[in-house]
Amino acid sequence: MKLFRKVRSSLLVKNKKGKYLQYALGEIVLVVIGILVAIQLNDLGLQNSNNTQKKEVLSALQLEFEANLRQLDTVIFYNKEVPKAYFVGNSMIKNQHKNYTTAQYNDLILGLGWTYTFNPSNGALRSAISSSEIHLIKNKRLIEILFSWEDVIKDSDEEALTIRKFQYESLVMKANYISAIGEWKAIFPEMLSPKTPSNFKGLLQDKAFENYSIRSCAYAKEYLSELNDIKNQNQEILLLINQELKK
Repeated sequence: MKLFRKVRSSLLVKNKKGKYLQYALGEIVLVVIGILVAIQLNDLGLQNSNNTQKKEVLSALQLEFEANLRQLDTVIFYNKEVPKAYFVGNSMIKNQHKNYTTAQYNDLILGLGWTYTFNPSNGALRSAISSSEIHLIKNKRLIEILFSWEDVIKDSDEEALTIRKFQYESLVMKANYISAIGEWKAIFPEMLSPKTPSNFKGLLQDKAFENYSIRSCAYAKEYLSELNDIKNQNQEILLLINQELKK
């Protein structure tokens, strides 16, 4: 700046107004170019910062939805056991003259009574939404399904609640024939054996048990339909996140 002032002063002293104006104009151009370069560098720095922040958000979401998918696969696996148990139970009801083992009866009761439900972790998603960091993501489809994720889960929660309520109410019917210890001993072997033997044949002869097995199967299938839709959405989210991370 001192150099510029000296040059301007020298031109004015020598009364070279034309050259002074040219010089002043050139100086203005240099200042404008400097400002534009500074703005460009600032924008570039901000863009790099946003890209780094976006990758951190995407990586956190990726870990969360990978964990959700693993949990979802487990829930789907156990809910698929219910329809399998229904067909086994239907066969046992029709062939009551056969001698079945206690283990077979317990497997049937356990299979019909699975109430595994999907409870995803949404911490990273909620954090990204509340902090507005989610808007760093430019993929419109990914933004759309991320914002709809929790609504989809709420819809499936209604099915899960119906199953839990139904299974809880059915405990009374099963308790007339089998011991609760006998029902859970397959999962927790350390439990003591029941004092009163279970009347499995009496249970199979009860019309209420047949209705129970039918409804257990129907509810499980309805919930599985919801779970498969959720799995498809979870997989799409992971696919889109992977695509964004590669950019």
